[in-house]
Amino acid sequence: TRGKDKPIPVPLPHPLYSVEETEVCLFVKDHKGEGHKESKNKVKAEKIPGIAKVVGISKLKTKYESHEKKRQLCNSYDLFMADDRILPSLPSLIGKTFFKKKKHPIPVKLTGKDWAGQIRKACGCTYLHLKGSSLTVRVAKASQTEDECVENVMEAIEGVAAKVPGGFNAIQNLYLKSLES
Repeated sequence: TRGKDKPIPVPLPHPLYSVEETEVCLFVKDHKGEGHKESKNKVKAEKIPGIAKVVGISKLKTKYESHEKKRQLCNSYDLFMADDRILPSLPSLIGKTFFKKKKHPIPVKLTGKDWAGQIRKACGCTYLHLKGSSLTVRVAKASQTEDECVENVMEAIEGVAAKVPGGFNAIQNLYLKSLES
């Protein structure tokens, strides 16, 4: 993931993921296994909601080396977040499954003190991947009310237009897709 491939956050008034109800796997920076335990301890000490598992990149290289293990990891959690400093090295470590299933790791800034705030902020957004001429952005869930869906769609249109090079003038078509459409 190069800089231009980094997912762009688009805030939503009604988040797709509730921090309390979402199982998140957090990928953290470590060096030869060092730093992974500190991250786990920080998550426990601060009682950061939603984080079900903390995985260091050294563990990704060893424990999750096979395609089957990567698939199992991908299917085990609702959402994946990663220290933004390791985002460029993740695609080769996690494999294609994550990207095929639209479970791209979401970048979070873990260099500061407020990890819980960063996690909460990341859960309150949807993510835009600027690749190609056709973009897909998930903006609502079937479990949300009609009003929540409408508010999310309107906010997402504004947010995406602000992030796309050329703004509204660069958008030729806009389609809404639901589970039944």
